Amino acid sequence: MLIVFFFFLTSIASFSMHIPTYLKNQGFDIAFAGNIMGTYMIGVLIGSLVLGFLVDKLGSKYTAILAMIAGIIAICLLLFANKSTAMITIAVVLFSLIGSSIGIVAPALTSTIFGKKAYSEIYSTASLGLAISSIIALPAYGFVYDATGSYTTVLYAIMIMLVINIGCIFIAFNNKKKLIKQGAWTD
Repeated sequence: MLIVFFFFLTSIASFSMHIPTYLKNQGFDIAFAGNIMGTYMIGVLIGSLVLGFLVDKLGSKYTAILAMIAGIIAICLLLFANKSTAMITIAVVLFSLIGSSIGIVAPALTSTIFGKKAYSEIYSTASLGLAISSIIALPAYGFVYDATGSYTTVLYAIMIMLVINIGCIFIAFNNKKKLIKQGAWTD
């Protein structure tokens, strides 16, 4: 479940590279798209701090779920409120939490689910999902856009990936209970 979560997390975050094209197709100029990408990068920076704080206060499970919900809200805004600069700005700030999650939530989930004893081996194996998805998702979004002339299908696919990620979190934590019962979980 962790590999699937990592794969989809990076696939979702990869869409950020397509945001300027998406905005241009919605009728916005290049200057606005550039400013939005600056906002996205600031959002990733601040989001990393916020997610780190939330992991400490709420735990990695609830922080990951909150980040995925923020992503769902962001995608809904991009789909249904894509003519408002204020809504797009809010959407991109919320979406930046997905980018932040790669460096904050993913490692925290690994240690929370599997413990710290074999963290490096488990994280390095699970992070294959990070590497593989960036190779697949980024061009796939471009191919879908080229075939359809729109990012609508991609945005719906991203929303499905976000929901699947929430399911992965619940399954992974249920499996953690099994590891604890078997004595295979170590701190």
